[in-house]
Amino acid sequence: MNRKYTIILLAICLNMAYITGCNSKSVDAYKQPPNTFSITGSVREMNLYPDAPPAFPEHEGKAEFMSYCGICHSLKYISSQPDFPAKTWDAEVTKMIAKYHAPIDSVNAKKIAAYLVAVKGKK
Repeated sequence: MNRKYTIILLAICLNMAYITGCNSKSVDAYKQPPNTFSITGSVREMNLYPDAPPAFPEHEGKAEFMSYCGICHSLKYISSQPDFPAKTWDAEVTKMIAKYHAPIDSVNAKKIAAYLVAVKGKK
């Protein structure tokens, strides 16, 4: 008999906690804060949310960029990078192929680097 009352009491407590917890917070309390980042030395710390996909502009090479770069890491990571010169973007794409074995051939690598320069290159 004691076990039955314990289960009932536990169910009542959980229901009360759920009801009071849901009513005490406004809808705004569940909204995510905007994406932020801070630079600490040479390390970039990011606060990213997977349900907020980045929007990349249309330009030649976008399809290759979206296909290949999204295989290994979040495209949000790329959108948060500063604008780099063409030389840096070329080096980054080369590094992804050489060091991390990204499955990108030379033709697509050039398209991806050109796209990155077009949308995230230094003006």
